[in-house]
Amino acid sequence: MSAVLEYLLTSPAQLFALWGGVALLVVLLFLRQPAVLVLVSGPTGRLEISRHALHRLVEACCEQLKGVASARAVISQRGNRLRTVIRLKVRPDAKLDAIQGYLSEEIAGIYRDNLAFKGEVGPIEIKVVGVVPEPEATF
Repeated sequence: MSAVLEYLLTSPAQLFALWGGVALLVVLLFLRQPAVLVLVSGPTGRLEISRHALHRLVEACCEQLKGVASARAVISQRGNRLRTVIRLKVRPDAKLDAIQGYLSEEIAGIYRDNLAFKGEVGPIEIKVVGVVPEPEATF
């Protein structure tokens, strides 16, 4: 082990690179999102939901719309505020303004009513990333 340490310490540039890498790993560990999201915490207990389950809940809400073929959700929390980004693949006949309005209201309702989230529902960004053709009818 000491031979490796001596090799790394032979040059100030190598030492700087080593400490820079360690500092980057520490920063990344502190900035990552937790695996669970605490929705309500009180004297009687806590209500938590896993980040994966929350993503699937929002995606299922999106995919039940007629004009939406598939959805991917990313939800992050900063303080007591949720930020939601939804990437949609839609069908050619989709009415995007109606989809955006419905999903914004429905997702905010899910956070408040179904999950009892007491914090602020932040922006709900909807991005259309693709158009999927209608499935051909088979007779």
